[in-house]
Amino acid sequence: MNLFGKRKPSTSSAAPGGGTSTKDAISRLREAEEQLTKREEHLMRKADQELAEAKRFTLEKNKRAALTALKRKKLYDMQVEKVSASKMTLEQQRMALEQINISKVTFDAIDAGKRELERLNKEMGVDKVEETMDDLQEQIELQNETADALARPMNAFGIGEDEDELARELEELEQETLDEHILKIDTSTEGQIAAPAAPKAATERLPAMPSAPTSKVETDEERELRELEESMAM
Repeated sequence: MNLFGKRKPSTSSAAPGGGTSTKDAISRLREAEEQLTKREEHLMRKADQELAEAKRFTLEKNKRAALTALKRKKLYDMQVEKVSASKMTLEQQRMALEQINISKVTFDAIDAGKRELERLNKEMGVDKVEETMDDLQEQIELQNETADALARPMNAFGIGEDEDELARELEELEQETLDEHILKIDTSTEGQIAAPAAPKAATERLPAMPSAPTSKVETDEERELRELEESMAM
């Protein structure tokens, strides 16, 4: 880079508007800072050399040469100050561009996110979402109805259709069972009355048989049979 000559055309890519891109501008500013730093260091060395010359001429009692060296040192110091000011300007501009570049990257990311949200919202739409939710609710209700229908008991042979008729049949069955039980009891009682009594003498000659201990509770039929045997032995 030539600070005092004509800048060579840059071969870097240009921004869409015809100017340089932000990154390219930052790169150029950084290069200019480096060149100014080198220029500043060179001028400071020259000033130090003139100061050394002035001291040497002072020791040699060459006042005129010492003053000339001090004047040159003063000129170098002035240039150093100008270069330092220019460096400060470049640094401030570079930092501003770096900050705006970061802001631009952040803005582009936010803008891209916003546009994606707009696309998705347009693709879904409130009406479409509500329609989908209504359809989903309808399908859930249909599924519940199907499950209820499958859980309903089947009557493949027509049994249980007339509850009143079944109740009458059950009542008749209970009455029939009760009549049979009463008839059985009457028949047993008649047998006890018709049985002949055993002779008393024979009965007296028979030793009394010890009753076997019962190990379980006797049923009604066993009790009736025992009572019949005792009545016949009297």
